[in-house]
Amino acid sequence: MSETITLDETIEVQRPLHEVFAYVAEFSRIEEWDPGVARGTRLTSGAPGVGSEYRIDMKAGFSLHYTVIEFEPDARMLMTVDSRVFTAREEIIFTATSTGTAVRYIARFKFPAPLALANRLYPAAMDRVGKSTMEGLQRALEDNFAAPAQSTATALADNLVLPGLWRFTRLGYSSARRRWKPLSAYLGDRHAVVTGATSGVGEAAATALAGLGARVTLVARNKRKADATARKIRRQTGNPEVHVELCDLAVIAEVHQLADRLLAADRPVDILVNNAGALFNPRQQTAEGLEKSFALLLLSPYVLTERLHPLLARSGSARVVNVLSGGMYTQKIHPRDLQSQRGRYSGSVAYARAKRGLMILTEEWARRWREDGISVNAMHPGWADTPGVESSLQTFYRVTHKLLRSPEEGADTAVWLAAATEAGKVSGKFWLDREQHPSHIFAHTRESAAEREQLLATLRELGESTRPQKRTPRQRKPRARKSA
Repeated sequence: MSETITLDETIEVQRPLHEVFAYVAEFSRIEEWDPGVARGTRLTSGAPGVGSEYRIDMKAGFSLHYTVIEFEPDARMLMTVDSRVFTAREEIIFTATSTGTAVRYIARFKFPAPLALANRLYPAAMDRVGKSTMEGLQRALEDNFAAPAQSTATALADNLVLPGLWRFTRLGYSSARRRWKPLSAYLGDRHAVVTGATSGVGEAAATALAGLGARVTLVARNKRKADATARKIRRQTGNPEVHVELCDLAVIAEVHQLADRLLAADRPVDILVNNAGALFNPRQQTAEGLEKSFALLLLSPYVLTERLHPLLARSGSARVVNVLSGGMYTQKIHPRDLQSQRGRYSGSVAYARAKRGLMILTEEWARRWREDGISVNAMHPGWADTPGVESSLQTFYRVTHKLLRSPEEGADTAVWLAAATEAGKVSGKFWLDREQHPSHIFAHTRESAAEREQLLATLRELGESTRPQKRTPRQRKPRARKSA
């Protein structure tokens, strides 16, 4: 004989109705606020609505299957729940109040006979479940979390190198996520620009930001791939505001032209993710006479970010996220040899040095733009299973592929830095799995003040010298000058 138990709990939060509804309606996020949930997974594509299905894995060892059967935007959602333990109907009602939003949760659980007896013997148990779930939701929606400070233990493990390496794997990701706070920030009024967005970490970051409601501009070189990726993200997230800007980011004149187009569109840039990257072996030179790693990985993000500063400043609370690599820990910047012209060329060393340079820029922009409300941070995606890693680091991939993260796991910290309220309280830092890490672990990689100034001066000079000139019909295009 079965038994039905009803839970009815209400909370109030000082958040606009549309923000509260947007967060709860993507029901896979229940893992952020229900202490009994291990993982939430959306099983269907598109925006949340009637027919959306979710798999909710419980810490107790069983799974729930949710199906949305009624859906009224900014008002109400009704779901059926199936599992081997119980069935249920859960209704969530949203109401605007004078100070924010009230959320009422009504659940009717039907338990089979053995569990029904247990519930009669311990009637308060289900009550506690309902209360703890709604208390978790209230904390998530209040969104009042302190920014994580750098842990002494984390810094020590990084400095000892080997104890810190496991953090780059999917095991490090799984361990870190147990300590994370909910991410309930609303991005429906934000504009994100993501470079290198057609595969790997860039595509995963763009998809996640679109899923949070942002208008996303994908910057990519290949029109066919970019258009296909945009369609895929729109279909997967149900967000129609996914657009494409074509640019070969290794060609700095094209980077200037991209910046010109974005400035002409006159839409503030709230989020800029400098993700585009590749590892080149042997040494390659662009049509502008620049070493390709330097051009793509350092000069390009420098020019794009500097040029977009007016649009970032207009946001009032913009985020710049620079995607780096653990290889930078081994390298120092060499301002007199930024283009790897001296000695034997190594693609991995050139890559790491460029990423070291981007970390210096992260710190410099954070200092210069603090008064503009722009938060600038760098992150490491960990060892992620991406097409670039598989093709460029074949031996590494062969040895480590069983421990590699998914692109979504690799992109998580970039999305958190771009969106989380608490992440905006910190600038100029290096992050992995939402935790601060030291930007240096060896003394010999630290640049002097003079080397930093020389790097910045060279980037400024090259940024200007590669800017396309307006020409009359009789003028010839000037040759690209040789540089550091």
